[in-house]
Amino acid sequence: MQWRRLFGPLRLVISLSLIAYLIIEAEPGRIWDSWRMADLRLIGLALILQLVGVILSAAKWQVILRARGRQQPHGWLLGAYLAGQFANNFLPTTVGGDALRIAQLGRRIGSYSEASASVFLERLTGFVALSALANTALLWAYLDQSGTDLVTEPALRWLTILFSLVAVGGMVASLAAPQLLAIFGRWLPAAVQAPLQKIATALGQYFPQGRALLGVLALSFLFQILWIVIHIVCGMALAIEAPLLLYALIAPITDILGLAPIFVNNLGAREVVFTIYLAQVGVEPATAIALAFMIFTVRLVVSTLGGLVILGGGADLRRPDPAEG
Repeated sequence: MQWRRLFGPLRLVISLSLIAYLIIEAEPGRIWDSWRMADLRLIGLALILQLVGVILSAAKWQVILRARGRQQPHGWLLGAYLAGQFANNFLPTTVGGDALRIAQLGRRIGSYSEASASVFLERLTGFVALSALANTALLWAYLDQSGTDLVTEPALRWLTILFSLVAVGGMVASLAAPQLLAIFGRWLPAAVQAPLQKIATALGQYFPQGRALLGVLALSFLFQILWIVIHIVCGMALAIEAPLLLYALIAPITDILGLAPIFVNNLGAREVVFTIYLAQVGVEPATAIALAFMIFTVRLVVSTLGGLVILGGGADLRRPDPAEG
């Protein structure tokens, strides 16, 4: 439909317009001055930590697959994950990277339904950890245990709570997918019942159990904590003096807000959240936006490694499509 073709460009216009407004308000020269004074050693550390985060995510994906007897080399999964990161950051959608990972793994194991289930659950468990940390930070700020009075915007607070409910609901629905489809499937068109049955069965089978679930959740929390640490390191690189709680708020809340369909790759959402929260501890808008750009740049630079994977034809990108298993 016509509106769908216009939606992508409209999102880009919204994100870029919001960023342009914030840059003009903060004064571009001041933002550049903050960048020039950044500690390059700490930026280098942030890049290393970002790469470690991708390695952890690939390891979590491996645990999900191994639990269902689909053991894959970590090196291959890392290459596929980096290729997906490249697609996420250089295509105007965060779904493109997941679609690429599904295509890569589906070709390798001969089943796109199983590949879809593993990627979906890898993302979903990350969302659960993200929402748990966000709510913990919100509660901590509410109890004012940091000694710094941080005010959370009501809209962002309710968005975080809603996201948490959706994430937990997604886990329950994934575990009970075959049963849910058996109950409600008869109201669906016949043409989609067979593909949905494959996906529902795969979700039910791939949902981690026991130690595998604990391992997946542990890696999810470790990744999200590492992501907060990256924010702290980048803040230190810009000589920002802010409580650790503030970073524990802005990192997950930014990612949650960035999932709203009006933003492209978190652009605009990140700058707004950083400006609002850092202003509460006396950080100028120019420095807050400089930090937002630095976080985005760190993620962007590491994701370019995925471009090398794609150029080299790695992670089975050139493998022919199999018959669906």
